[in-house]
Amino acid sequence: MTLLRICLLIASAISCATSSKVLMVLPLGSASHKNIFTPIAQKLGEKGHDVTVVSMYSSNFKGSTAPAYNDIVAETARQQMINSTGEFNVFQMYKESENINSQVMKKVIKNIHVYCEAFLKDPAVQSAWMNKPDLIMLPAFMNECGLAFVHKFQVPFIYVTTSGLTPWTADIMGNPENPAFVPNQYLPYTDEMSLWQRVINSVFRIVSPIARRHLVLNRLEKVVKEFLKDEHFSLEEVERNASVVLVNSHHSLGFPRPMTPNVIEVGGMHCRPSKDLQTIDPELSHFLDVTGEKNAILFSLGSHIKSSSMPEDVLSMFVNVFNRLPYGERPSNLSSNVITRPWLPQQDVLGHPAIGAFFTHGGLLSLQETAYHGVPIVALPLMSDQTLNAKQAESIGMATVLELKTLSEQNIEDAILRVMNNPSYGKEARRRSVIMKDQETHPLDRAVYWTEYVMRHQGAAHLKSKAANLSIVQYFLIDVGFVLLVIALSTIFIIYVTSKLILKWIKNFVKGFVLRFMHNVAVHQSK
Repeated sequence: MTLLRICLLIASAISCATSSKVLMVLPLGSASHKNIFTPIAQKLGEKGHDVTVVSMYSSNFKGSTAPAYNDIVAETARQQMINSTGEFNVFQMYKESENINSQVMKKVIKNIHVYCEAFLKDPAVQSAWMNKPDLIMLPAFMNECGLAFVHKFQVPFIYVTTSGLTPWTADIMGNPENPAFVPNQYLPYTDEMSLWQRVINSVFRIVSPIARRHLVLNRLEKVVKEFLKDEHFSLEEVERNASVVLVNSHHSLGFPRPMTPNVIEVGGMHCRPSKDLQTIDPELSHFLDVTGEKNAILFSLGSHIKSSSMPEDVLSMFVNVFNRLPYGERPSNLSSNVITRPWLPQQDVLGHPAIGAFFTHGGLLSLQETAYHGVPIVALPLMSDQTLNAKQAESIGMATVLELKTLSEQNIEDAILRVMNNPSYGKEARRRSVIMKDQETHPLDRAVYWTEYVMRHQGAAHLKSKAANLSIVQYFLIDVGFVLLVIALSTIFIIYVTSKLILKWIKNFVKGFVLRFMHNVAVHQSK
């Protein structure tokens, strides 16, 4: 017994010695963005680290699992954000604008400095300023306000992308995109682009970091300077010290691209095998059990879209189509073949053998879960990166995509029947599932490993390619090409001038020789 106690004390001492303080700061973004951080926070907390997550949304843990981290919610900042911008009613915005993403970005960029100031001064957030962490983790886009914590505490930090790798983040890490075959994150292109697409892709590659500098960083920098009372503070200089970036993507759902050691793909780290629905929702479990294999459809437009916000005509389309579809039984709670829930254990439903398709908004986390469970998709993208996610899933053959502007009962029904009845969609979805699961390590374990790696080494500057110090002109060897062109043109010019002089000399020599010869002949004849 004494030996056992000694072993436990030693283990406890080792745990305390190796535990670290991790601060995750999310000044902006939706609740789904926080869902990318919570698996890492939970795993780090379970390993004994002291983890604090600061955001505008509380963690939503359903079931018996309790959060293993401190959850700080900036409710005052969230309310001020809503007061400044208002709630984003997607369907109303579609009526008012041809480009909803442009409308959303205009609102966000216009008010981003307000969000930042409200977050930094939020009463709940003040506790995060009291204890110096060993590491800070931040979202990589529109959340640069959190770099104030990095500057204040002077500790290593990690960027985490809530979508794919952005061009400027790639530049920061010394892993610049090659626009010849790496499609810009904000363009609906594949890695096989036409000449014109490569032209547009190259322009976006150059312009997007510049636009970010002027539209986002400049606005945030003023707020942070005033808050920290440091006129020398520079967001660009601080973020260049990012140790690694954890990218929420995986090549099974995208396109291969070169990555330096400090760029780590962790897409799908929240994905897991499904649990038995009988213990979670017996009624839902029975509904699916009697439906038959691949004979049910899961419908969800994410946590942000509520049926109450849907226009009556749009809601009627879905109700009418679902009532006509030949899938499912007749539950008494709604209609002939539909069962509803305010919340569903999405992964547990997707993993049920009865699910033959997922009608989704195309959110990245939902897309990854769907691919993980090998379910084909009918996508109705509404905003943000959903259109690009959906188009990408369509390009690899596991999805068909609808558009809200042209939505009708007929194309909803046609899309569902096409995905349910055409085996190619399901076959490709299952193939992608196999690829996604075939990894040397689980993406969550990978994310935790690299997080602890950065803490062990107090940063990871040794992983950064020197490409981070090169301009676009230098990286793409435009300056070298220019020098070689000058050398080539100079050589051609020298050869041309030299040849011309030689030919002129030869011409004059021959001419002089002929004249002398004729003169000698004339002299000889006169004698």
